[in-house]
This record gives sequence, C-alpha cells and structure tokens, in this order.
Amino acid sequence: MKLHQLSALAAIADSGSFTSAAKQLKISQSSLSHAVTGLEQELGVCLLDRGRQGAKATEAGGRVLTHARQVLAGLDSIRAEADNTSALVKGRVRIGSIPSATVTFLPRVIGSFTRQHPKVEVILLEEPSQEQQQLNEWLQTNTIDVAVIQLPLAGSSVVLLMQDELRALVSSRSALGERKRVSLRELAKEPFVMSRYSSESLIHAAYAKLRLSLVPRFAVQDLGTLVSMVREGLGISIVPRLAFSEIPEGVSLVPVLPRIRRELGLVLKSPEHSPPAVWAFVRQAQELVRRGPKK
Repeated sequence: MKLHQLSALAAIADSGSFTSAAKQLKISQSSLSHAVTGLEQELGVCLLDRGRQGAKATEAGGRVLTHARQVLAGLDSIRAEADNTSALVKGRVRIGSIPSATVTFLPRVIGSFTRQHPKVEVILLEEPSQEQQQLNEWLQTNTIDVAVIQLPLAGSSVVLLMQDELRALVSSRSALGERKRVSLRELAKEPFVMSRYSSESLIHAAYAKLRLSLVPRFAVQDLGTLVSMVREGLGISIVPRLAFSEIPEGVSLVPVLPRIRRELGLVLKSPEHSPPAVWAFVRQAQELVRRGPKK
C-alpha cells in the first residue's frame, strides 16, 4: 500500500471524477487509474463505483477512505512539523541579558544552539548592570527578542529558568577564605567591593533586613578587576554563583547566612508572535539548566 494510492482514492472521492482528480494531483488519468486499481487488487475489494456520472466510493471504499484520510492528515502534520523545523535554518535570535548570565551560562547556551542551527544568526546585548531597565527598553523597542532577567518582573510573559544563590567572594588567604559558610554580620565588618555583576538591590535589601550599613569602598565594572581586588585583600564582595563556572585562583566563594537567593527567567515580548528560532533558543536554555553545570 502506497501513499500515492491513498491520495488518489481521496482525490477521486472528493471530486467525483477521475478526470478532475488527475488534474488536482497533476498526474495522468492512466496513472491515477492504475494507482486505484492496484490498491483494490491489494485489498481484494472494490473501492469505487465507476459510471457515466462519475465515480463514488462503494460501501467498503467509504470505510477504507476514512482510514486513508487519517493517514493523509497525519502526513500533513508531519510536513507541518518539518516546515517549522526548517524555518530555523534561516533566522535570527536577538538576546539581551544581565551581566552575570553572560559570563558562562549564555556562552554555553549559544554554543550549543548554534551547533544545532548553524545558519541562525545570534546577537547578544548585555545590560550594563544586574537591573533590567535597559532590557525592558530593548524589549519594548523590538531591539531584542528575548531577555535573561532577574525576577520578579511584572507585566511580562516570563519563562522561569533557574534559581541562583549569591555567595561571598573573599581572598583565599584570609580567615574567611577557609570557612564553609559566613554570616552577613561578619561580612559587614569588611570593606565591600561592588561590581555590576552583583545583584546590588538584593544585597542592600539583605543588609537592611539585619539593620546593617553597606557603603561600598570600591565600585568596579570588570569581573577580572573584582577578582583581583578581592584576591589582594582590598575587600570582599557578594556575587551570583552563576557568574563563576570555576572558582578563580586566589579567591573563595563562601555560602552566606542568611541565604541570598534569586530567580532568573526568560522574557519574550510577544510569545504568540515569536518565530520558531526564538522558541528553539528558549528550549535550549531550559535543557542546559536541566543538565546542570558543565562537568
């Protein structure tokens, strides 16, 4: 049994004529007749009543036709899925992100995504800080398709991505560097180095909850500069664990008590109108989160 035989049977039943069905399928009438005759011989039943007024399904043909249409509908669904996948061959995904996600996580996602879809253009824009004002503007002005943000974010379609914990970044040579955990009250006694990779609002809120004062001694932009200053004992910092796939030499990442946690998500400006390439990127990000840190 061949798909073209089922297509021939359905076309004749729909049009009521071998001539019309042949035109519809863009084949010769003899080829059409041969396809149906071959199907009848294989099944051992007459499927069509042929007469001067045209052709119509017999009782057996009607029952066979029901199943034939189901097969053909399934074939259409397969083709639709293939069309959606092939749309990824050419396209573009514009991503905006907070800095801490661009250090190690997003490069992994983008690397895996582009290996699967090498003809999709990927553009990455980085928000100047852990806040999301610039990301909101980029979404509203259609500068980006999807943003990696720190939750909560009201009024947007959010796909929850992961939970992340903030930890103390301290010099390995200091007493704090040997600790398994450190309290926020202890950290408050140390000079603080703030960076754009830190979730500043969460840190200030954590200090304020314990009625502690936080006046940063230094403020830096580059992650390497932050690590160097902490390594030299010029201060401590509190940073997202996500920003460090590996702990740099000379510093330690120590859990903080009470815990400071955050949630990260993906925001799409218009989920219902997002192209297949954007949703493929979202799925890739979710898949890497499920796999966990790279070994």
